[in-house]
Amino acid sequence: MSTCQPTHPSARGPLHRRHRVLRYFFAAAIAATGVAHAQPEPASPAASTASPETTPPNVAAPAAIPLAEMAPQAESAFARLRDLQAELSSDRITEEVAKQLPALTREIDARLRESRKILAQRPSLEILESLERDWRRLRNHLANWTRDLTSRVTRLERDMAELDELEKVWDQTLDEAKDSKAPAEVLRRIEAVIAAIRQAREVVERHRTRALTMQNRVAVQDARLADVLASIAEARDDVLNRLFVKDSAPIWSTDVRSRAARDLPEESRNSFFTQWSALRSYVERQALQFFIHAGIFVALVSGFYHARRLLLPEGSLGGTALVFERPLAAALLLSFLLSRWIYPQAPRLLSAILGAFTLIPSVIILRRLIGRDLYPMLYALVVFYFVDQVRTVAAAIQVLPRVLFLTEMLGAMLFLLWLIVSIRRSPRSAAQAEPLRKTAQAAAYVALAFCAVAFTANAVGYVTLANLLGNALLSSAYLALILYALVEVLDGLVMIALGLRPLALLSIVRQHGPLLRHRIRKGMQWLAVFLWVLFVLERLLLRERLFGAIREILTAELSVGSLHVSLGDVLAFGITVWAAFLVSRFVRFLLEEDVYPRVRLTRGLPYAISTTLHYVILLVGFFAAVAALGLDMTKVTILAGAFSVGVGFGLQNIFNNFVSGLILLFERPVNIGDVVQIEDASGVVERIGIRASIIRTMNGSEVIVPNGKLISERLINWTLSNRQHGIELPVAIALGTDPSRVITLLERIAAEHPLVTADPPPKALVVKLGPDSLTFELRAWTDRSEEWMQIRSELAIAVSAALTAEKIAMR
Repeated sequence: MSTCQPTHPSARGPLHRRHRVLRYFFAAAIAATGVAHAQPEPASPAASTASPETTPPNVAAPAAIPLAEMAPQAESAFARLRDLQAELSSDRITEEVAKQLPALTREIDARLRESRKILAQRPSLEILESLERDWRRLRNHLANWTRDLTSRVTRLERDMAELDELEKVWDQTLDEAKDSKAPAEVLRRIEAVIAAIRQAREVVERHRTRALTMQNRVAVQDARLADVLASIAEARDDVLNRLFVKDSAPIWSTDVRSRAARDLPEESRNSFFTQWSALRSYVERQALQFFIHAGIFVALVSGFYHARRLLLPEGSLGGTALVFERPLAAALLLSFLLSRWIYPQAPRLLSAILGAFTLIPSVIILRRLIGRDLYPMLYALVVFYFVDQVRTVAAAIQVLPRVLFLTEMLGAMLFLLWLIVSIRRSPRSAAQAEPLRKTAQAAAYVALAFCAVAFTANAVGYVTLANLLGNALLSSAYLALILYALVEVLDGLVMIALGLRPLALLSIVRQHGPLLRHRIRKGMQWLAVFLWVLFVLERLLLRERLFGAIREILTAELSVGSLHVSLGDVLAFGITVWAAFLVSRFVRFLLEEDVYPRVRLTRGLPYAISTTLHYVILLVGFFAAVAALGLDMTKVTILAGAFSVGVGFGLQNIFNNFVSGLILLFERPVNIGDVVQIEDASGVVERIGIRASIIRTMNGSEVIVPNGKLISERLINWTLSNRQHGIELPVAIALGTDPSRVITLLERIAAEHPLVTADPPPKALVVKLGPDSLTFELRAWTDRSEEWMQIRSELAIAVSAALTAEKIAMR
């Protein structure tokens, strides 16, 4: 090949040749793109090898590769074919679908037979919802396959179009090479490239055919799933329509008894084998998930054992943390609770088995979390739950689910009667526990009424209504117990978290840990009650209707002129303002408890920051509340302009006090706790508000002083720069007494007082010389500026007693 000379006049060097190579590849890519967009189906092999004379006039004929560039172009073509072969060998989605689709088809067949039998028995809403949920998961799985297969087919068609264009280019190159009398070795090289391209195209065509076949088979199964989902939706609508209609014969009728005796064994056997077939196909298709479940269980066991060693070395965390004493049971329970995500599209038999196995660790853990007085309720709910699982598995059998339901309701009535009698006979509890006792008794009466109505309705033939009431009662009881245990577990975890770093390092946790835990527990309890109420309303088919009625009430508008306000807007306004107050309160509490003690701030600055944040949060909350109210902000702007005009006239005094309050907060000439004197008011500053400040006087009264007065008038602040307050006590002594002796006595008495500071030390001075007396002045300092008068009085008493003891006469 090195003896070949370039035949193209523009081939003048290696750099130019590289540019020409890129240009040829770009031309091929553009041609491939044009073909892909212009033709809905890939070109046939005959069309791919068509001569330039048969090329449509609107499609440019492919350019032949110059012989000088043939060798690198051939290597590039072989490299691209190798990449394409690697891409084809990495096709996992087609192989996965081909491997799993037969098992999935068998599973769908079994499930379809079972679902048709269930739909023929007028099942309850819970059974229909479970069926719809399972079928939707299966359909979502098929939708994922369809999406991946569609992407794969699109990619293969793009590869086929690219191979067609390459084949055309190399066919044209072969024709020109023959015309130019190229060496035989070159011709063989070109023919080898063309053969490799055609072989690759055949492989791509086989992969495309296989992907299209799998796509069509998946579409067939998806259509079957769409039909069964439509049947379930129709059955659900039928259930809602016949809620208060007698839809079955009485349980004691001859027809029901004869049909049960005749068909029950055969239907039970067929239903079990059908569900077993579905389960076996599912296990064959999802075998990896069982190993994942085992791995999760092992990891949870290891984690709980590790947590028990770290958190409970001496069992000091109390009762709510006793769940860590049963690591195996806790790991089993959590792993089974995760089974909904571990086993997607699980058949009903597998779900029932997992639910039954969940009972064992649930009882072990709940016994550690609930009181002994709740043990009978726990055992009763466990029995009812087990019967529910059996009833779910037997949903396709004609009479058995109905008999099991009657048995459940009868057992529930007997248990509730026993519970009511036990509550009545139990001794009166403490005053704070009496409301709980009365609530439990009232709930037992309501549940008894539900059970009696459901039992009677099912017996006489109102099966749909009975299933609605009975299933709602049992489901709500299960959820109540689960939420109770969940709150207890979370409360224990919160207690553990508050005792560990980094939360344990927070001052707010150290000082208010019990309060925080109490508030968090209350919040979880209210959330649990809210979720339980929503669940009960949903089970009784009342949630949507109730929410619709509430929505209509809240959206009903009251029009006053151009203003349109609804009750929902007013509630949103109030809730937003209330939330702003709560946020402000929490932020200030957090700053005061955990931020200010850790940083060095000048006196009064923390109060200024907290007050400013309070006003900012309230202002933002107010504007958010106005927006929630639905007011036009342009009108708010007009109101703000009118307010500004009002400030200029009638509200200037209020505005002056407001600005003065801001000056007090930021300039801080007066701080909270300062001892001040303004006119005849003297006392301690208790609060600096947005309009006025409060000064508590020494006699206990509170003087409200406008902020403007504190800024514009003369004010004495005894504690602005420091907390020391000077005390002056005049003492008149008769002439003839040694002055130095009196000075020493006065200074000693002042120094002995516990509230008088040693720096600066007390000082006694002669301030006046009279004809018959000497007047001394005792000067002392104290850090307790708010008690300086009390200290001055105590000093006067002490001086008087000391002078009397020293027989020094006073004037």
